Amino acid sequence: MGHRVIDYHRSMLVDEVRTSAYRAAITRIVKPGDVVVDIGTGSGILSLFACEAGASQVYSIETGLMAGVAQLAARHLGHADRMRVIRGMSTDVELPQRANVLVTETMGSLGLDESMLSFVLDARRRLLTESAVVIPQRVGLMIAPAEIPAEYDKFIGWWSEPHYGFDLSPLRVFASNSLLFMNLRPDVEVARANEIFAVDLATFDSTLVRGTTTFTAERDAQVHGFAAWFDATLAEGIHVDSRRTQDSSWKQAFLPLEVPLRVAHGETIFVDVETDDGKSWTWRGRVASEEFHQTTWLSTAPYVPAE
Repeated sequence: MGHRVIDYHRSMLVDEVRTSAYRAAITRIVKPGDVVVDIGTGSGILSLFACEAGASQVYSIETGLMAGVAQLAARHLGHADRMRVIRGMSTDVELPQRANVLVTETMGSLGLDESMLSFVLDARRRLLTESAVVIPQRVGLMIAPAEIPAEYDKFIGWWSEPHYGFDLSPLRVFASNSLLFMNLRPDVEVARANEIFAVDLATFDSTLVRGTTTFTAERDAQVHGFAAWFDATLAEGIHVDSRRTQDSSWKQAFLPLEVPLRVAHGETIFVDVETDDGKSWTWRGRVASEEFHQTTWLSTAPYVPAE
Protein backbone atom coordinates (compact mmCIF):
# COMPACT_ATOMS: atom_id res chain seq x y z
CA MET A 1 0.00 0.00 0.00
CA GLY A 2 1.49 3.32 -1.08
CA HIS A 3 2.10 6.03 1.47
CA ARG A 4 -0.25 8.33 -0.46
CA VAL A 5 -3.20 6.06 0.28
CA ILE A 6 -2.67 6.00 4.03
CA ASP A 7 -1.86 9.71 4.07
CA TYR A 8 -5.07 10.49 2.18
CA HIS A 9 -7.04 8.77 4.93
CA ARG A 10 -4.94 10.53 7.56
CA SER A 11 -6.01 13.83 5.98
CA MET A 12 -9.65 12.88 6.48
CA LEU A 13 -9.08 11.85 10.11
CA VAL A 14 -7.27 15.14 10.72
CA ASP A 15 -10.47 16.91 9.66
CA GLU A 16 -11.90 16.86 13.18
CA VAL A 17 -15.02 18.85 12.27
CA ARG A 18 -16.00 16.25 9.67
CA THR A 19 -15.07 13.23 11.76
CA SER A 20 -16.64 14.52 14.97
CA ALA A 21 -19.86 15.38 13.14
CA TYR A 22 -20.12 11.80 11.88
CA ARG A 23 -19.40 10.50 15.36
CA ALA A 24 -22.16 12.65 16.83
CA ALA A 25 -24.65 11.50 14.19
CA ILE A 26 -23.76 7.82 14.63
CA THR A 27 -23.96 8.12 18.42
CA ARG A 28 -27.41 9.66 18.13
CA ILE A 29 -28.82 7.21 15.57
CA VAL A 30 -27.19 3.82 16.23
CA LYS A 31 -28.78 2.00 19.15
CA PRO A 32 -27.53 -1.08 21.05
CA GLY A 33 -28.27 -4.18 18.98
CA ASP A 34 -28.47 -2.35 15.63
CA VAL A 35 -27.01 -3.84 12.45
CA VAL A 36 -24.98 -1.29 10.51
CA VAL A 37 -23.56 -1.18 6.97
CA ASP A 38 -20.63 1.17 6.36
CA ILE A 39 -20.01 1.72 2.63
CA GLY A 40 -16.53 3.00 1.76
CA THR A 41 -15.19 2.27 5.21
CA GLY A 42 -11.62 3.41 4.50
CA SER A 43 -9.71 3.44 7.78
CA GLY A 44 -12.77 1.98 9.52
CA ILE A 45 -13.35 4.98 11.75
CA LEU A 46 -17.11 5.20 11.14
CA SER A 47 -17.51 1.47 11.78
CA LEU A 48 -15.60 1.88 15.03
CA PHE A 49 -17.98 4.68 16.02
CA ALA A 50 -20.90 2.31 15.31
CA CYS A 51 -19.32 -0.37 17.52
CA GLU A 52 -18.81 2.28 20.19
CA ALA A 53 -22.51 3.16 19.97
CA GLY A 54 -23.49 -0.45 20.65
CA ALA A 55 -24.10 -1.99 17.20
CA SER A 56 -24.34 -5.77 17.40
CA GLN A 57 -22.92 -6.20 13.90
CA VAL A 58 -21.17 -3.84 11.50
CA TYR A 59 -20.48 -4.75 7.88
CA SER A 60 -17.58 -2.56 6.73
CA ILE A 61 -17.34 -2.54 2.93
CA GLU A 62 -14.22 -1.21 1.19
CA THR A 63 -12.94 -1.78 -2.35
CA GLY A 64 -9.31 -0.83 -1.83
CA LEU A 65 -6.28 -1.87 0.16
CA MET A 66 -7.56 0.13 3.13
CA ALA A 67 -9.81 -2.85 3.88
CA GLY A 68 -6.81 -4.49 5.49
CA VAL A 69 -6.14 -1.39 7.56
CA ALA A 70 -9.74 -1.35 8.80
CA GLN A 71 -9.51 -5.02 9.69
CA LEU A 72 -6.28 -4.44 11.60
CA ALA A 73 -7.89 -1.57 13.51
CA ALA A 74 -10.90 -3.75 14.40
CA ARG A 75 -8.66 -6.50 15.76
CA HIS A 76 -6.40 -4.10 17.62
CA LEU A 77 -9.36 -2.41 19.34
CA GLY A 78 -11.18 -5.62 20.18
CA HIS A 79 -14.09 -5.20 17.76
CA ALA A 80 -13.28 -7.97 15.27
CA ASP A 81 -16.16 -10.07 16.62
CA ARG A 82 -18.68 -7.37 15.63
CA MET A 83 -16.94 -5.53 12.78
CA ARG A 84 -16.76 -7.66 9.65
CA VAL A 85 -14.62 -6.06 6.94
CA ILE A 86 -15.59 -7.03 3.38
CA ARG A 87 -13.34 -6.09 0.47
CA GLY A 88 -15.33 -5.36 -2.67
CA MET A 89 -17.95 -3.10 -4.20
CA SER A 90 -21.08 -2.74 -2.11
CA THR A 91 -23.13 -3.39 -5.25
CA ASP A 92 -21.56 -6.86 -5.48
CA VAL A 93 -21.82 -7.76 -1.79
CA GLU A 94 -24.42 -10.12 -0.32
CA LEU A 95 -25.06 -9.92 3.43
CA PRO A 96 -26.53 -12.60 5.71
CA GLN A 97 -28.98 -10.08 7.17
CA ARG A 98 -30.40 -6.66 6.38
CA ALA A 99 -29.10 -3.65 8.26
CA ASN A 100 -31.22 -0.99 9.92
CA VAL A 101 -28.56 1.76 9.63
CA LEU A 102 -26.42 2.73 6.63
CA VAL A 103 -23.49 5.08 7.10
CA THR A 104 -21.33 6.32 4.25
CA GLU A 105 -18.87 9.12 3.62
CA THR A 106 -18.57 8.62 -0.13
CA MET A 107 -18.90 12.36 -0.72
CA GLY A 108 -16.60 14.43 -2.87
CA SER A 109 -16.40 18.22 -2.86
CA LEU A 110 -19.73 18.37 -4.75
CA GLY A 111 -21.34 15.85 -2.42
CA LEU A 112 -22.60 13.54 -5.16
CA ASP A 113 -19.40 13.27 -7.20
CA GLU A 114 -18.24 9.91 -5.81
CA SER A 115 -21.29 7.96 -7.07
CA MET A 116 -22.87 7.89 -3.63
CA LEU A 117 -26.39 7.81 -5.06
CA SER A 118 -25.95 4.50 -6.88
CA PHE A 119 -24.39 2.90 -3.78
CA VAL A 120 -27.17 4.09 -1.49
CA LEU A 121 -29.96 3.20 -3.92
CA ASP A 122 -28.61 -0.33 -4.32
CA ALA A 123 -28.14 -0.71 -0.56
CA ARG A 124 -31.71 0.40 0.12
CA ARG A 125 -32.99 -2.22 -2.31
CA ARG A 126 -30.85 -5.17 -1.19
CA LEU A 127 -28.98 -4.56 2.07
CA LEU A 128 -31.30 -2.50 4.30
CA THR A 129 -34.60 -2.93 6.09
CA GLU A 130 -37.50 -0.79 4.87
CA SER A 131 -37.25 1.49 7.90
CA ALA A 132 -33.46 1.81 7.85
CA VAL A 133 -31.87 5.18 8.61
CA VAL A 134 -29.24 6.55 6.20
CA ILE A 135 -26.34 8.74 7.33
CA PRO A 136 -26.15 11.32 5.78
CA GLN A 137 -29.87 11.95 5.62
CA ARG A 138 -29.78 14.79 3.10
CA VAL A 139 -27.23 16.27 0.68
CA GLY A 140 -27.77 19.70 -0.85
CA LEU A 141 -25.68 21.54 -3.44
CA MET A 142 -24.97 25.23 -2.90
CA ILE A 143 -23.92 27.39 -5.85
CA ALA A 144 -22.95 31.01 -6.52
CA PRO A 145 -21.71 32.95 -9.57
CA ALA A 146 -18.05 33.80 -9.07
CA GLU A 147 -15.39 36.20 -10.34
CA ILE A 148 -11.92 34.61 -10.11
CA PRO A 149 -9.72 36.17 -12.82
CA ALA A 150 -6.35 34.84 -11.62
CA GLU A 151 -7.50 31.25 -11.23
CA TYR A 152 -9.45 31.38 -14.50
CA ASP A 153 -6.43 32.66 -16.41
CA LYS A 154 -4.26 29.93 -14.88
CA PHE A 155 -6.47 26.96 -15.69
CA ILE A 156 -8.46 28.07 -18.75
CA GLY A 157 -7.24 31.35 -20.23
CA TRP A 158 -3.71 29.88 -20.44
CA TRP A 159 -4.78 27.75 -23.40
CA SER A 160 -5.65 30.81 -25.49
CA GLU A 161 -2.05 32.03 -25.65
CA PRO A 162 0.64 30.47 -27.89
CA HIS A 163 3.14 28.28 -26.01
CA TYR A 164 6.46 26.98 -27.30
CA GLY A 165 5.54 28.50 -30.65
CA PHE A 166 2.31 26.52 -31.00
CA ASP A 167 -1.35 27.61 -31.00
CA LEU A 168 -3.03 25.30 -28.48
CA SER A 169 -6.30 27.28 -28.30
CA PRO A 170 -8.53 24.42 -29.61
CA LEU A 171 -7.73 22.59 -26.36
CA ARG A 172 -9.38 25.31 -24.30
CA VAL A 173 -12.76 23.62 -24.75
CA PHE A 174 -11.59 20.62 -22.70
CA ALA A 175 -10.40 22.83 -19.84
CA SER A 176 -13.56 24.96 -19.76
CA ASN A 177 -15.80 21.90 -19.50
CA SER A 178 -13.86 20.36 -16.63
CA LEU A 179 -14.68 20.61 -12.94
CA LEU A 180 -11.98 22.43 -10.97
CA PHE A 181 -11.38 22.04 -7.24
CA MET A 182 -9.85 24.79 -5.12
CA ASN A 183 -10.39 26.84 -1.99
CA LEU A 184 -12.56 29.82 -2.87
CA ARG A 185 -13.06 32.86 -0.64
CA PRO A 186 -16.61 34.16 -0.08
CA ASP A 187 -15.65 37.53 -1.57
CA VAL A 188 -15.38 36.03 -5.07
CA GLU A 189 -19.16 35.56 -5.14
CA VAL A 190 -21.08 37.92 -7.42
CA ALA A 191 -24.36 37.08 -5.68
CA ARG A 192 -25.41 35.30 -2.51
CA ALA A 193 -25.29 31.50 -2.82
CA ASN A 194 -28.46 29.45 -3.32
CA GLU A 195 -29.21 25.78 -2.85
CA ILE A 196 -29.82 24.48 -6.36
CA PHE A 197 -30.94 20.96 -5.44
CA ALA A 198 -31.08 18.54 -2.52
CA VAL A 199 -31.41 14.77 -2.23
CA ASP A 200 -33.16 12.92 0.60
CA LEU A 201 -31.08 9.74 0.90
CA ALA A 202 -33.98 7.75 2.39
CA THR A 203 -36.49 8.42 -0.40
CA PHE A 204 -34.78 9.33 -3.72
CA ASP A 205 -35.43 6.90 -6.56
CA SER A 206 -33.11 8.03 -9.37
CA THR A 207 -29.43 8.85 -9.73
CA LEU A 208 -30.33 11.67 -12.13
CA VAL A 209 -30.54 14.96 -10.22
CA ARG A 210 -31.32 18.40 -11.64
CA GLY A 211 -32.07 21.83 -10.26
CA THR A 212 -32.31 25.49 -11.27
CA THR A 213 -31.84 28.77 -9.49
CA THR A 214 -31.73 32.49 -10.22
CA PHE A 215 -29.43 35.17 -8.79
CA THR A 216 -29.43 38.96 -8.80
CA ALA A 217 -25.94 40.36 -9.26
CA GLU A 218 -24.85 42.34 -6.20
CA ARG A 219 -22.13 44.24 -8.07
CA ASP A 220 -20.74 44.83 -11.55
CA ALA A 221 -18.53 41.86 -12.36
CA GLN A 222 -17.17 39.44 -14.89
CA VAL A 223 -18.59 35.98 -14.20
CA HIS A 224 -15.98 33.29 -14.80
CA GLY A 225 -18.20 30.43 -13.65
CA PHE A 226 -19.88 29.10 -10.52
CA ALA A 227 -18.51 28.19 -7.11
CA ALA A 228 -20.22 25.11 -5.66
CA TRP A 229 -20.11 23.11 -2.45
CA PHE A 230 -22.31 20.65 -0.59
CA ASP A 231 -24.12 20.90 2.73
CA ALA A 232 -24.97 17.47 4.14
CA THR A 233 -27.33 16.83 7.05
CA LEU A 234 -26.00 13.78 8.89
CA ALA A 235 -28.73 13.85 11.55
CA GLU A 236 -31.08 16.57 12.73
CA GLY A 237 -28.94 19.59 13.61
CA ILE A 238 -25.67 17.90 12.60
CA HIS A 239 -24.12 19.09 9.33
CA VAL A 240 -20.91 18.83 7.35
CA ASP A 241 -20.08 20.88 4.27
CA SER A 242 -17.27 21.36 1.77
CA ARG A 243 -16.98 25.12 2.16
CA ARG A 244 -14.68 24.92 5.15
CA THR A 245 -11.05 25.39 4.22
CA GLN A 246 -9.06 24.92 7.40
CA ASP A 247 -7.96 21.29 7.95
CA SER A 248 -10.72 20.09 5.62
CA SER A 249 -10.55 16.99 3.44
CA TRP A 250 -12.73 18.78 0.88
CA LYS A 251 -12.30 21.81 -1.32
CA GLN A 252 -14.94 23.75 -3.21
CA ALA A 253 -15.75 23.01 -6.84
CA PHE A 254 -15.66 25.52 -9.66
CA LEU A 255 -17.84 25.11 -12.76
CA PRO A 256 -16.21 27.36 -15.37
CA LEU A 257 -17.59 29.15 -18.41
CA GLU A 258 -15.84 28.81 -21.75
CA VAL A 259 -15.94 32.60 -22.10
CA PRO A 260 -16.32 34.96 -19.08
CA LEU A 261 -19.51 37.02 -19.21
CA ARG A 262 -20.12 40.55 -17.94
CA VAL A 263 -22.95 41.33 -15.55
CA ALA A 264 -24.08 44.65 -14.08
CA HIS A 265 -25.40 45.23 -10.58
CA GLY A 266 -29.05 44.18 -10.42
CA GLU A 267 -29.01 42.02 -13.53
CA THR A 268 -30.17 38.41 -13.45
CA ILE A 269 -28.08 35.25 -13.60
CA PHE A 270 -29.82 31.92 -14.22
CA VAL A 271 -28.25 28.47 -13.97
CA ASP A 272 -29.49 24.92 -14.46
CA VAL A 273 -27.29 22.10 -13.08
CA GLU A 274 -27.73 18.41 -13.83
CA THR A 275 -25.74 15.34 -12.83
CA ASP A 276 -26.11 11.60 -13.25
CA ASP A 277 -24.69 10.00 -10.11
CA GLY A 278 -21.85 12.52 -10.11
CA LYS A 279 -20.24 10.88 -13.15
CA SER A 280 -21.21 13.65 -15.55
CA TRP A 281 -22.19 17.27 -14.89
CA THR A 282 -23.94 19.85 -17.06
CA TRP A 283 -24.37 23.54 -16.24
CA ARG A 284 -26.23 25.89 -18.55
CA GLY A 285 -28.09 29.15 -18.31
CA ARG A 286 -27.74 32.91 -18.81
CA VAL A 287 -25.63 35.72 -17.44
CA ALA A 288 -27.67 38.87 -18.15
CA SER A 289 -28.62 38.27 -21.81
CA GLU A 290 -25.74 35.93 -22.72
CA GLU A 291 -26.32 32.17 -22.71
CA PHE A 292 -23.83 29.43 -21.81
CA HIS A 293 -23.86 25.63 -21.93
CA GLN A 294 -21.06 23.56 -20.40
CA THR A 295 -20.78 19.82 -19.82
CA THR A 296 -18.11 17.45 -18.56
CA TRP A 297 -18.90 15.27 -21.57
CA LEU A 298 -16.63 17.73 -23.41
CA SER A 299 -13.80 17.53 -20.89
CA THR A 300 -12.21 14.52 -22.58
CA ALA A 301 -10.91 14.44 -26.13
CA PRO A 302 -12.63 12.13 -28.64
CA TYR A 303 -11.30 8.57 -28.74
CA VAL A 304 -8.75 7.91 -31.46
CA PRO A 305 -8.57 4.19 -32.36
CA ALA A 306 -5.18 2.54 -32.66
CA GLU A 307 -3.98 2.04 -36.22
